[in-house]
Amino acid sequence: MKKLDNKERKDLEIAGKAIERAESMKKEILLREMEFTEEEEGMQTGTDVVERMVEEIHQIARMDKEKMGEKLQARLRGLERKKRASRRWLYAGSSVAAAVVLFFMVTTMLPEEERVVEKTPLINMAEIKVPTLITTEENDAILSLDTLEVKEEGNVYIVGDKKQEELSGENPDPVEKPVRIVRMVIPAGYTYNVQLADGSTVMLNAGSELRFPEEFRDSVRQVELKGEGYFDVRKSDTPFVVRAGGTRVKVYGTRFNLFYSEKLALSEAVLVEGSIGMIAGGTETMIVPNQRAVFTMRDSVTRVEKVEPADYIAWLGNSFKYNGTRLDKIVFDISRWYGVEIRLAPELEGQSCSLEFDKSSTIDWVMKALGLILDKNVKKEGGAYYID
Repeated sequence: MKKLDNKERKDLEIAGKAIERAESMKKEILLREMEFTEEEEGMQTGTDVVERMVEEIHQIARMDKEKMGEKLQARLRGLERKKRASRRWLYAGSSVAAAVVLFFMVTTMLPEEERVVEKTPLINMAEIKVPTLITTEENDAILSLDTLEVKEEGNVYIVGDKKQEELSGENPDPVEKPVRIVRMVIPAGYTYNVQLADGSTVMLNAGSELRFPEEFRDSVRQVELKGEGYFDVRKSDTPFVVRAGGTRVKVYGTRFNLFYSEKLALSEAVLVEGSIGMIAGGTETMIVPNQRAVFTMRDSVTRVEKVEPADYIAWLGNSFKYNGTRLDKIVFDISRWYGVEIRLAPELEGQSCSLEFDKSSTIDWVMKALGLILDKNVKKEGGAYYID
């Protein structure tokens, strides 16, 4: 038998540790079932259990794939037998997450030709601290995760640049490959501009995410937004649609600001130029420049009002500006920009106020100013702010 050197021995120890952790997930999850509902249980697995294994997964991914793959596959088969023997293990959604994590550890170690396409574990967006690109296949299997270049100003990502470089070789591949999907994630404290494959541009605000294809090949140019983005859409015979939760914005060549928050149960479109229609509940509501369409999910109603667009797109520059804006929306934006938790007393959520501040202002200054405007007490405890 070949004697293992120190590196191989260390690799085996790390792999063994990761396997033991995966096996122990079953017991850990079953114990938690006594304390949490099934819905809460799924949320627990998506954050706590999987996140604690991330570092081990990264370590395993750097190992020698051929040496460790067979051992981990054997372990996986053993776990599958145990899984079939336990009704609760099959029933709980958290159990599925455990199996996916272990499968990911195995497949990332195998040679490319032996891999099976499966969805990888969800990435916790709260852990992303710099602008990031997540490239996936159409089935959401993750292909790559790359950080974006950050400059003092003028941050922009142009879709297609990398592809053109790849095709500039002497023997470009003539076979049409499947379209890859890109998710651009912008964390607290950043804004970022992306130029899509058709030449349209989208400026993303902090705490936002845009999902789009590397190429538009379908009969509709469709993207998906979470958070806030300013769209400048290039005119084309191919329709442009932005999905935002349960709403869609159909674009007819235009510039507009779109905000969507599941937490606030709100979709809001402000038109600067051109024409758009907000589709919600099966009904399309058209708006003209200097109008704002707001769909509230709580009552499933779309309202249209006249506004000053400059108040809603001030974030494109160096400041935030609010004129008679709901307090919960203001607090949401502040929390998103500074990456802090702000808790607002329920009776204050529907209150409106006006506020303007520079992006370079400190969070303490902004919260103090907000407290003075509202004539309310603002407390800071454990890094979170409370307004009551």
